[in-house]
Amino acid sequence: MDPEADPPSARPGDRSAFTVLAVGMAALGLAVGAVFPPFAVLLGAPAASVLTPTFWGACFGAGLLLAGANWVLARAVVGRRLRALSDRLSAVAQELGRSPGTWRSGRAAGHRLPVSTGDDLGRTAASFNHLLDALEAEHRFRALVQSTNDLFVLVDAGGRTTFASVSLRTVLGWPPRAVVGRRAEDLVHPEDAGAVRALVDGAGTAVVRVRARDGRWRRLDVEAVDRRGDGDVDALVLSARDATERHVLQQRLSHQAQHDHLTGLPNRAHLLNAARAQVPLRAEDPPLAVVMIDLDRFKEVNDTLGHTWGDRLLQQVGPRLRAGVREEDLVARLGGDEFAVLLPGLADDGARAAAQRLLAAFAEPFLVEGLALDVGASLGVAVAHGPEAGADDAGAGTGGDVDGLLRRADVAMYTAKELGAGVEVYDAGSDRHDRSRLVLLSQLRRGIADGQLVLHYQPKVSLGGGDVVGVEALVRWQHPDRGLLPPADFVPLAETSGLALQLTDAVVDLALAQVHRWSAEGLRVAVAVNVTARCLQDPGLPGRVAAALERHAVPAELLSLELTESALLTDRGDAARVTTQLRALGVRLSLDDFGTGFSSMVHLRSLPVDELKIDRSFVTGMLRSPEDAVLVASLVRLAHEMGVQVVAEGVEDAETLAALGALSCDVVQGFHVQRPAPADDVAAWVTAHRDRAAAQATGPAATTSTSTTAPTARPVTPTVVRAGSGPVNQPR
Repeated sequence: MDPEADPPSARPGDRSAFTVLAVGMAALGLAVGAVFPPFAVLLGAPAASVLTPTFWGACFGAGLLLAGANWVLARAVVGRRLRALSDRLSAVAQELGRSPGTWRSGRAAGHRLPVSTGDDLGRTAASFNHLLDALEAEHRFRALVQSTNDLFVLVDAGGRTTFASVSLRTVLGWPPRAVVGRRAEDLVHPEDAGAVRALVDGAGTAVVRVRARDGRWRRLDVEAVDRRGDGDVDALVLSARDATERHVLQQRLSHQAQHDHLTGLPNRAHLLNAARAQVPLRAEDPPLAVVMIDLDRFKEVNDTLGHTWGDRLLQQVGPRLRAGVREEDLVARLGGDEFAVLLPGLADDGARAAAQRLLAAFAEPFLVEGLALDVGASLGVAVAHGPEAGADDAGAGTGGDVDGLLRRADVAMYTAKELGAGVEVYDAGSDRHDRSRLVLLSQLRRGIADGQLVLHYQPKVSLGGGDVVGVEALVRWQHPDRGLLPPADFVPLAETSGLALQLTDAVVDLALAQVHRWSAEGLRVAVAVNVTARCLQDPGLPGRVAAALERHAVPAELLSLELTESALLTDRGDAARVTTQLRALGVRLSLDDFGTGFSSMVHLRSLPVDELKIDRSFVTGMLRSPEDAVLVASLVRLAHEMGVQVVAEGVEDAETLAALGALSCDVVQGFHVQRPAPADDVAAWVTAHRDRAAAQATGPAATTSTSTTAPTARPVTPTVVRAGSGPVNQPR
């Protein structure tokens, strides 16, 4: 029978059972009245008195009264109450047979029967009300189960399903009848059947795959509660929740944590995990090689074309590297333009050969937006052997230390970059990178990025009139643990590790930002920044300097870049091109440490420098060493003949200052003038110095000053005795 079918409606002519009962009771009353006189005669009553019309009439009247009473009792009392019970049962059955959503909490109150007596009918009404409450509770529970997205399945002792909630259709698309009667383990992925059998054997949890009606596999979190000993349930209750989206999200997050978002390659964390799983721990374990790869000239691409082009180039590196390795090898991007390749099972010769193949991947230019970009690479190789095998061999190391293996490959890569060798295998004999140095290098890389660099400034003063002509920016590192570090503790490290460009860019940016702040405060001061040899080989340097000048709104003439002779001699072609472009911007160029690099005069004349700085080693010794005095005098005369300004650094006493004045040196700097100091202190010194110089210029002693000393708080106004060369040539 369909539970949702409407109850049969009454047909014309149908008689109610209560009507039949009432008619019968009335007929019985009439029959009693009709047969009573003859019955009385049988009992011995005089016939003459009983069979008279009067007595017949009385009996018939009594029968009518009895029939009426029976009618009322059956129809109006018992019939009404039984009809109400029947109507309520029909209504409740009809509503309970409908879908769960049609029943509302509290609906039972409208169907309850009044209980006014304690007789059988009253107790029947009370029982109906209790039944109604139970039905409403049952229906509420059923509605709750069927409206949730969680699945509920009952499994009998034989492992077959006996019930499935309608949410099966919502989650998997299947109607409940599609799974009822089937074995639970047959409903899941074959690989998960064992987990389901374990659930059937006892309570627990599992994640299983179930095929949905659309053919896709959905992942369900399943929890089993054993209620087979419960008489009310007598089944294993499986509750399940769809965990497909959560699983997909977890996979996505796990992939993102282990892969580079730009290239899709495994990242450093993935590489470290793979290396730790394969690094040899015993002598018989196969070796593990790693190749560190750093791109050459990639920064030029970023600086000239922009990071978007650089990103597209990086996306092409991975496929090229993958094409040159085996299936079991791992290609990873460590960050920036650094890549690494893990080569399990390869010793020194095999690893070197693999590295050469990887280097060949950069022989052809990368095509980005129709533009061919020529980018090379430097590769470092290190091999880890078992603890007792080949620990002393070149390029080898003991197993178990993944960080040490990567460090050795990194050292070899930097060696290849410095030598321009393309590929280098780690050589323990030439490893200058002790652990503390590498730690400091890593900290410096982060320190540059995190803004830990600070600048101190040392004034440069004109000997002609005592004016402050500029300051030199001297970098310091505010180390989070070691405090303020001098440049000697980290600048050489940056120059030999590939951080020279980042360090120089950071110092230029800090210096120009300070010049801008000083200009906003009404203090116009030029600043000089040191540039290393590696920077002069970078064609992108002029572009970055121009961008920094524009970013800080500083005129180019307020920036001077100090270059060393050794830097100019490293690669004359690149140096000449870079310096020419810098000079075209209006930036002043100074040849630092002049006299130590043995530059040829022809070479010097080809460089567009504005200033020569005599090295402090000659200046500090000129009063004690006649050779140094002659050399300083010759350098001053040579610079003036070339039409450039001369700066003497390392002036630490008044006597040296006077001697330089006698040689017609143009500018001096050193402890005797002012020690390097933070920006605020230098600004105060420069302001006070200029104020005193202005006061002296307007005072009565302005024309008779013969001071030959330069105290820290006084302007430098020595008596200058020009020797031979006449007036000082102005900078070009």
